[in-house]
Amino acid sequence: MILIGELINGTRAEVREAIERRDDDFIADLAVRQSTVGADYLDCNVGTAGKREAERMQWLVEIVQSAVDTPVSIDTTSPEAMEAGLDAWRGDAMPICNSVTLERERCEAMIPILRSGEVRVVALAMDDEGVPESVEARVECATRLLDLLGDAGIECEDIFVDPLVMPLSVAPEGALLVSEAIRQITSARPNCHTVVGLSNVSYGLPERPLLNRVFLAQAIVSGLDSAILDPLDRGIMSTLYAAEALAGRDEWCANYLRAHRDGTLRGT
Repeated sequence: MILIGELINGTRAEVREAIERRDDDFIADLAVRQSTVGADYLDCNVGTAGKREAERMQWLVEIVQSAVDTPVSIDTTSPEAMEAGLDAWRGDAMPICNSVTLERERCEAMIPILRSGEVRVVALAMDDEGVPESVEARVECATRLLDLLGDAGIECEDIFVDPLVMPLSVAPEGALLVSEAIRQITSARPNCHTVVGLSNVSYGLPERPLLNRVFLAQAIVSGLDSAILDPLDRGIMSTLYAAEALAGRDEWCANYLRAHRDGTLRGT
């Protein structure tokens, strides 16, 4: 499972405040803590728009890479901020660009940036009409994106398709729809990755961690192989290890047993 640590995100109040006051130590600590528990990438989202976004993204990426070797996932809809983040990245591993869609203006702005360097890409299954309502339409949108990115020189194994889980509070069948979309995308394009922003599923509902954990297990059984999540949440991580073992993706339960020995697993 490829884990993208979600905590360096300016939509969170404490992170937004740290970015505004340029608190290097706060951001570096978040990077170290997520990397230590096994995050493969660290999301970098400044949480603001406008002319300051690019400047803040450059600073954020610089601080993260000064603290850890873990590659970044540059999370922005702004082409300028994406370029700034990529320009700041000096690591050996390819960063992730999150994200590109089939929305014409966004696609036309982002594709040239992706062509300019070695990157991995999160591809959101949406177009100018918004997020498709059916499984079939969402899979078709994802397929078109995979072809478009392939034409731009991005290898299939470097693309993370996000079928876009909607909150259950507004889309009661959204989790089932995304799980089926993951299954179909994985079957049709086995070399690509699938990813979800895990906490989106529970927005607006009580006991959010419970819904997040159950949805993660459901999506893993459907073929999900990466997720944007909180790697410091022991409940989430315990569910991940258990679900991968039950899905036959953890030979001899090696990772599950290792997590048990390390004291990572939490049974309740």
